[in-house]
Amino acid sequence: MTGIPDFSVVVANWEGERWLARTLSALQLSARRTGLAGEILVVDDASTDRSADVVRRGFPKVRLLVNERNEGFGESTMRGVRAARGRVVVLCNNDLVPKEEFLPNLLRWFDGDAARLPGNVVIPRDRLFGVSARTLSWFDGTPNQLCMGAVWQGGRLTPAWTDPRRASPALFVQAGAAAYDRAALLRLGGLSSLFAPGYWEDYDLSYRAAKAGYASIYDPEALALHHGGGSMTKRFGEQRVARLKARNHLLFEWMNLSEPRLVATYCLRLAFSVAREWATGRHPALTLAVLDALGQLRPALAERSRRRRTIGDGVLLARYGAGTPSY
Repeated sequence: MTGIPDFSVVVANWEGERWLARTLSALQLSARRTGLAGEILVVDDASTDRSADVVRRGFPKVRLLVNERNEGFGESTMRGVRAARGRVVVLCNNDLVPKEEFLPNLLRWFDGDAARLPGNVVIPRDRLFGVSARTLSWFDGTPNQLCMGAVWQGGRLTPAWTDPRRASPALFVQAGAAAYDRAALLRLGGLSSLFAPGYWEDYDLSYRAAKAGYASIYDPEALALHHGGGSMTKRFGEQRVARLKARNHLLFEWMNLSEPRLVATYCLRLAFSVAREWATGRHPALTLAVLDALGQLRPALAERSRRRRTIGDGVLLARYGAGTPSY
């Protein structure tokens, strides 16, 4: 391909042989519908199956990068983002099947000098960070990814969702089906490696962007089907994945919460919840997650100290707080 593409699609893959051909075929079809110059990159995270062969033999126009060792979702994705040439980068899971209008609807928000949403919401182009898609379960069509905000519940910051039928402001952009301003993503440092091998790194990036003054959008017309959770569950099992999610939720809070009142409430409730686990003889799920997170405390605090915060937690919770908690 000659010239600089308008957009780049990055697919981080691990053990995705059974899904990858379907995903790439759908992405190529959707890319053609944009009428723009684009590229698709697959970053294979040292798969032991035939994923790389699927790309080489069936999709010669797709750029393939192969990790020498397994790096996890965040590192693999960021390798693709750094190698991408488009000003907008679209991140897709390897088990995502986008509809034809998926890419056109994601990319349209990055045209012109501003994104104009229903309700007279205007986001200047230089403040637009990302656009998140709507995804449905491949199996039964139930919603899988919606408009994500957050609520303060039980002394913790918890993701919450709404299901608007029109494009709406969103706090969190979920990296398995979303478009980003590539320069802004890199400026903010991208997906943090502290969440490896995966989960919560996209929420962390979105929250970091919101605190730095960027805005994001949820577009329900950017639609895709999603198989969901296959690679991580296959690798670690359901119990380890649950523990990993719990650890990374804590790391997210430790690196991002900054308002003194909320931090004080958070610390007291967290200590109380751990003590209650021990006092009642419950399975120490939270205690184990805290111990796991403490292993990353020093780099988490170092990363926290480098982050730019121009908007407070309370403002973001007020702005994006309506919704149903998501666990």
